[in-house]
Amino acid sequence: AAAEQLATFADGALLAYEPDRNFPGIPGTSYLSAGLSVGTVSPRQAWCAAQGVKEIARSDEQRQAITVWEQELCWREFYQQALFHFPELADGPYREQWRRFPWENNSDWFDAWREGQTGMPIIDAAMRQLNQSGWMHNRCRMIVASFLVKDLICDWRWGERAFMELEVDGDLAANNGGWQWSASSGMDPKPLRIFNPATQASKFDAEGEYIREWVPELRHVNTKDLISGEIAALERRGYPEQLMNHKVQQAKFKALYATIRS
Repeated sequence: AAAEQLATFADGALLAYEPDRNFPGIPGTSYLSAGLSVGTVSPRQAWCAAQGVKEIARSDEQRQAITVWEQELCWREFYQQALFHFPELADGPYREQWRRFPWENNSDWFDAWREGQTGMPIIDAAMRQLNQSGWMHNRCRMIVASFLVKDLICDWRWGERAFMELEVDGDLAANNGGWQWSASSGMDPKPLRIFNPATQASKFDAEGEYIREWVPELRHVNTKDLISGEIAALERRGYPEQLMNHKVQQAKFKALYATIRS
């Protein structure tokens, strides 16, 4: 089944992987993460399939799309190598100063995040996709991870553990690497990233199709409000209000981050 999945991807979506991979509302990724995690398809097989498609690519755009997928395979292998050589990554941050970060760890906020009830539609759509299907689009993984760590100021290891409990493609190295990337505690040289969930939704789910699929109680809401999360009380129909204000929490997180930089 995994080999067939790889062949289907190589014959179709691979040639448009970039930019389609960024949009969770369209089938633009390989969906091979589960097969790779349990070994029913290997990274070498995936790489060889990419080389075969590259030989018949008809444009620079198609060749670039293949290159981007190769880079994603390399990221996955990098995380495997990192955990092999630094097994302590499984227990905590690579960057020592992050061991001193004063996490707030509001368990009610964490539960709302895990259950897709934060009041931020793109976050809730992604977490509901994970809870219901066992899989989440990679763009959304970055968005929800940033939100948990840098908006809710919750220890990234809580999110790492939740993902491993819910994912059908759960892989210790890849999951740990992704969470440390989002938390800015890992090996990636850029020290701090903060995703604005509304901005991410406007870029990658501009028509709200992905949100409407996974948060059906908001299908009636106009797209602008759906993207921003600023939904009038009468329009919510039982959907929760936002847990917090992104700008306020962003400033608070940056202030806390300043305490560990020295």
